[in-house]
Amino acid sequence: MNTAGNYLDGNAVGGLLQEILVAEATTAERICQSCGAREPVGAHRAYTAAGVVLRCPRCHDVGMRAVELPGRRIVEIRGTWVFAASPNPTSA
Repeated sequence: MNTAGNYLDGNAVGGLLQEILVAEATTAERICQSCGAREPVGAHRAYTAAGVVLRCPRCHDVGMRAVELPGRRIVEIRGTWVFAASPNPTSA
């Protein structure tokens, strides 16, 4: 099967990703990669020190790490994150 013309690079969905990822993140659900719990991000435990670590409210495994360095921000996300954003009403 020739699929050479059936894809674009990830930049083609930049607008869509921006719409989804600016949604209220605390209401997004995260499925833990360790215990399988599906919980809203707002229910996770946030530990702060040199950065922020979000941990699963059930098994306490790491769900996200974020640190701000001079000139850049590094974020590591684990598990499955489900963002439910309403479609843009002006695009209909």
